[in-house]
Amino acid sequence: MSVEQLEEQIQKLPREELAQLVGWLDLFLGRASAADYRPEAELDQDEIAELLWRRDAVLADSSLAQPADDAYFANLKQDMADARSRKASGS
Repeated sequence: MSVEQLEEQIQKLPREELAQLVGWLDLFLGRASAADYRPEAELDQDEIAELLWRRDAVLADSSLAQPADDAYFANLKQDMADARSRKASGS
């Protein structure tokens, strides 16, 4: 499925399903960019509460959402590379 097809399908989601997607994506991106990423890690109650709070805030005010454009993904890749570099150098 192309990015354009994903975008089209996401725009058709009902509000509740969009909220679920936002929560999952926030979790996925947060874990993927964390230096201590562990796919098997479980979220604790504070992390769940934070995700739900952020999701609700964005759904209430979409201006809080960060655009996922080319610059966003370039910055995300750079953050991941920097985190790997710090981990490799032991800092």
